[in-house]
Order: sequence, then structure tokens, then C-alpha cells
Amino acid sequence: MSSDLPGLVRLRDQREALTRRTILTAARELFAQRGYARTPVRLIAEHAGVAPQTIYAHYGSKAGVLTGLVDLLDDEAGMPELVAAADRMTDPAELLGLLATASRQVRQRCGDIVAIMRSGAAVDPDIAATQAEAQRRNRLGVEMVVSRVRDSGTDVVERAVDIAVALMSLGVHDCLVVEAGWSYDEYESWLKRTLVDTLLDGGR
Repeated sequence: MSSDLPGLVRLRDQREALTRRTILTAARELFAQRGYARTPVRLIAEHAGVAPQTIYAHYGSKAGVLTGLVDLLDDEAGMPELVAAADRMTDPAELLGLLATASRQVRQRCGDIVAIMRSGAAVDPDIAATQAEAQRRNRLGVEMVVSRVRDSGTDVVERAVDIAVALMSLGVHDCLVVEAGWSYDEYESWLKRTLVDTLLDGGR
């Protein structure tokens, strides 16, 4: 019997992961359609095909579900893969190019999650706190890449992290992609060139 325990544990973990993913997918759809404030846990549970108690057991509250969406954003935008790629790189331009790729993938794949947090942050403290956490994670990622560039022996301009965060901001993306009609390929290419030209002393 004891030899079966590892397999049973893995199966249970897989089921729990699937349940969490199902809850987050349902919440994502409903928050986008109805707004965070007008989406009760009961409706998320109904949409996900689980009991409300299951949501509370996994996330504690509706605010906890929203925090889970930040983790989902990281996963769907491919952040773990980009972090792993950064660990293998030493070329400054390639490292800064990863920031452009990250910005593109967040906006393109998870724009709805970004919009949920953006629209609700001004009126709901739970969403504001979650948005602040997402911004903190974003800045930490930028700091990591800039630190790797410096470690390669390349000179970086003063306040490089602040400048990179500004260039990667939602406002810049919306101005170019939403308002001016740029493709995501054009946006990513421009952002990479601009990060290299702006952050590296003397460009590249």
C-alpha cells in the first residue's frame, strides 16, 4: 500500500492544480464580462462547476482569486521560461530583448487580466493591492535583467530600471498598439531597440 502513496499524492496534486486552474479561468471570464465588484464567489463557483467552499478552501476569498490571476498571468505570459532564458544569456542586447518580449507577451496574451486590474484598482482596494503586487513583480524582473547586464561588464545609464519600467508601461503599449495600430511584432522590435539605445551607455 505504501508503494502506491507517491502516485496517489501526484494524482491528488494534479486534481488540485486542475481545480485551481478551472476556478481562475472562470473568474477571468466573469471579471472581464461583469467586473470584479459585480461577480460574487457563488457565480464563479457555478461557472467553474465547483462548490463555493472549494473556492474559499483554495483562495480564501474573492480577493485571493484575483491574486491567483496574477500568478496565472505570469504562467500564461511565459515568465518562467523567460527567466530561465535570462540565466543562460550574457549578451546585453539579448538580455534587454527579453524585457521587450516579456512586455509583448503580457500585453498580447493577458491583456484582459491587465484590464481587470487597471479598471478596478481606482475603486477597489483589493484590486489596487493586487495591481501593486503585479507591478512589484514586474519591477523585480527588470532589476534582475539590468543587474545581469551590469554583471557582464557593460555600462548602464543612471536610473536604468526606472527608464525601462516607463518604456514597458501600459500607456506606451496602448499608444502604439491600440491607438496607432502597430502590430505586436513592430511593438516588440521597437521596444528592444529603444531599450538598448536608451539603457546602454553609447547604445549598441
